[in-house]
Amino acid sequence: MKKITKNKFYLLIGLFIISFIVLATSVQMHLKNKINYDSLPEVKLNELKNSNMLAIMIQNGDVYEEYDSNTWPGDGYKFKEAKCIDNNGAMVDDAITFADGKATLTTNQTVFCTLYFDIKPKSTIEILREKDSGNTLSEDLQGGMYRYQGTGDIPNWICFGTRDANACKTSDGIDKYMYRIIGITEEGQMYLIKETFLKEGETTEFTWNDKHLTSGNYNYTCDSKICPEWNTSLLFKRLNGTSNGITKGTGSFSDNANTDIFVDSAQYEYLKSGDSNSGGAASEWYNLIANHEWMYGDTITGYSDAATYTGNTVYAIETGQADTKHYVGTNGSTTEQTYRWSQKVNAKISLMYIHDYVYSYYDGSNPDTKGNPKNYSTAKNGWLFFQKDGYNTSSSYEWLSTRWGNYMANDDFVNAHILYREGYTSSTRISSPNGVRPVFYLEPSAKIASGEGTKDSPFILT
Repeated sequence: MKKITKNKFYLLIGLFIISFIVLATSVQMHLKNKINYDSLPEVKLNELKNSNMLAIMIQNGDVYEEYDSNTWPGDGYKFKEAKCIDNNGAMVDDAITFADGKATLTTNQTVFCTLYFDIKPKSTIEILREKDSGNTLSEDLQGGMYRYQGTGDIPNWICFGTRDANACKTSDGIDKYMYRIIGITEEGQMYLIKETFLKEGETTEFTWNDKHLTSGNYNYTCDSKICPEWNTSLLFKRLNGTSNGITKGTGSFSDNANTDIFVDSAQYEYLKSGDSNSGGAASEWYNLIANHEWMYGDTITGYSDAATYTGNTVYAIETGQADTKHYVGTNGSTTEQTYRWSQKVNAKISLMYIHDYVYSYYDGSNPDTKGNPKNYSTAKNGWLFFQKDGYNTSSSYEWLSTRWGNYMANDDFVNAHILYREGYTSSTRISSPNGVRPVFYLEPSAKIASGEGTKDSPFILT
């Protein structure tokens, strides 16, 4: 056998190493050009064990670029996949496994791996905070969610029903498509309220219910015909597109109450539900509205100026975590009773709570004022108070979902809560005409695609 000299031996070794580097580089480039975007479970990499050769590529738009840092990509990235080859350039499947935040080599072969990381999409909460330069979105949970609180220009404008920002910003579009984000839950569900009073045709005033007790009738036993609760009220059914077949009563005011005024109405055709009232498949926008478990009940008469209480106090009562009082009786006499809300209804659409209004206030500097306006003249400066900013509306009041706890103590009709133009909460008979702003929760799948959250650049959903 012919001996190989030492010099030739080193030469062969050198040629082999050079050839291998060229091969590995070409395979890396080959892999880079054959990237697919199928998602894999997210893995945060903190440590790579026992690797001999490694390259990291990070997403930049539609391409991947080499990551030169000696550290792992930060929290803005998520692991996508690993591509590994052996000494012969053959692909090695499952050469790296991931568990407990670590990447571990699982083969005895010498492998050369390229790891790919995608940009980690921002959560809805992260986007809202990024656009909230004034820090108006609460850092802590306020009434079960992170809430917008403030008196100035709040960046919580959002289009719903269209992805055309220009259509949303027109006068008709604001009436039809423009909403505000009251808050967002930890699970990422945005809680929306309509920016303007609801319209059906040219009508912007609707009754809470069109039945009430007539003079001299002191039957204090409530039923769905005389003393409706929120979930049996005509307004609740009309908002949710379920008023079909309801017999209209003989209240003091009537607004052709047998028609739906939001879901399945002609004015908001993007919310066609696909049920027996409208036929056909439900719209994508209707499907983005979540079914939610709404609490409802009565409150005491002391809430005529709810702003004198904190948002936390009112929230505890309106969600059944604290007692309140109401009055019951027969034949003209009443008895005060302790009461705790326990009624619940699953539905898509409701009206604003009293605590939503109280929580919305913050003077922008004193943390003690968050959700604690102390009086109505201050509370009306909060962003959620609608009847300001030059809006021309014929209605003096806005309906809330809460029935009046003293609903038959000293009068002969049933009341529900309203928000006065002056900024305080009180009550009026359920058959009176007032403004309506629907509220609803979006499904967690509803994501923000663009926009700044301003009136001129509202958020647009994907």
